[in-house]
Amino acid sequence: MSHSLPVVFFPGTQCDERLWLPVWREMTIADRRYIPLQWAETLEQMDGLTVHAVAGDKVHLVAFSMGGYIACRFALANPDQVASLTLIGFCSAGLNQQELQQRQLIIRALDKGQFRPMSAQRLAMMVNPHSPNHQFAQQVVREMEQDLGGSVLKYHLIAASSRPDLTEDLAQAAFPVHIIASECDEVAALGAMQTMHQAIKHSSMQVFSGAGHMLPLEQPKALSLHLQSRI
Repeated sequence: MSHSLPVVFFPGTQCDERLWLPVWREMTIADRRYIPLQWAETLEQMDGLTVHAVAGDKVHLVAFSMGGYIACRFALANPDQVASLTLIGFCSAGLNQQELQQRQLIIRALDKGQFRPMSAQRLAMMVNPHSPNHQFAQQVVREMEQDLGGSVLKYHLIAASSRPDLTEDLAQAAFPVHIIASECDEVAALGAMQTMHQAIKHSSMQVFSGAGHMLPLEQPKALSLHLQSRI
């Protein structure tokens, strides 16, 4: 694939540029763009930010977690503008009932102004405690959470929870789909990611061992090397 094409990066829930900074430091990209989903209050605003950043160009999309949903929406609506779609820690099958119920509980608490930092147990679900970079990754997650606060979390949860299953549409798309999974991801489980890969016949899949959900922070060097080989 051409290195001259723009590469557009999407963050995940309650994340900002800090998610990608360690990866960007390892990569040389002539035209790097970022979708500031932390600014968006609705799904429509997320879509609008994406259209604005792509600006009619043909691009590589690199998306993490919730950002994968927004990237898929753009890619499926504008396939001629997509050179490739890379999904990191995002499963196209949508959320199960348990996940949806858990999100509704959080949204109701946030509506009442009850924003609490994630528990140590939840943080251990996000970052593999055995990852060599886990302390740095946990610190960045905590800083983003503190700075972006409860309102961004609420907007993100409301905007991106009611997701249809996009697997069949992706399977029929002409652009390359690259799936990146983490062996110890407790948010986007490896089994679900493998099922997605099998359903999207033309997709590639790379599994990173020893990493949790926050792969861009846990293994930025290894991830950047893999991305360089794909975009």
